[in-house]
Amino acid sequence: MRRIYHRFPQSIDLDFELARPFREVLACIARSHDTHAAVRGAEGLVKERILIQIADGRTQFLDLDALLPLSENVTEAADFRIDLQRTLLTPEKRLPVAENIFFLRIVDKGPVTECYIAKDGRLGDTDAMDLRRMLKGACE
Repeated sequence: MRRIYHRFPQSIDLDFELARPFREVLACIARSHDTHAAVRGAEGLVKERILIQIADGRTQFLDLDALLPLSENVTEAADFRIDLQRTLLTPEKRLPVAENIFFLRIVDKGPVTECYIAKDGRLGDTDAMDLRRMLKGACE
């Protein structure tokens, strides 16, 4: 079943191909959902978290956990909403630093998968090339 969001942005920030079959890319995306890493930055220890949702009913997004396994529920094409959150970790509290939201469409093209990325808004320090690097890294 195709999982397409009817309000997917018309202007795409980046389009590229992953040299992996559609089902493998779906598995990479599923593995990346709700993962986090702590990195030391100039401001201190920062937690980076990835939350992923998938299009449901053409008008909304559904948490990825509700649709696992993806390979049995998705065919041909899928739209995702990817939320990249950065939180500064201090001994007293956690402070949100940034939130970047992207829309990702993947389309099955046989041995390769076409990917289209559009950023929601212009705020945040992450761009479409950063998300592309994350996707390629998760699939290798």
